[in-house]
Amino acid sequence: MKTVSSMLGHYDAGFTLRTYTHATRQKQEQAAEKMGSFMEKVM
Repeated sequence: MKTVSSMLGHYDAGFTLRTYTHATRQKQEQAAEKMGSFMEKVM
């Protein structure tokens, strides 16, 4: 992340993460379903 941040000209990698990473509600729900399915198989 530090390398990408530097390549973008950002001083702080945290800024890069806050700017370019976010989870939409739909993606959160999809991830929760996948994790639930995985956990059912494991347990």
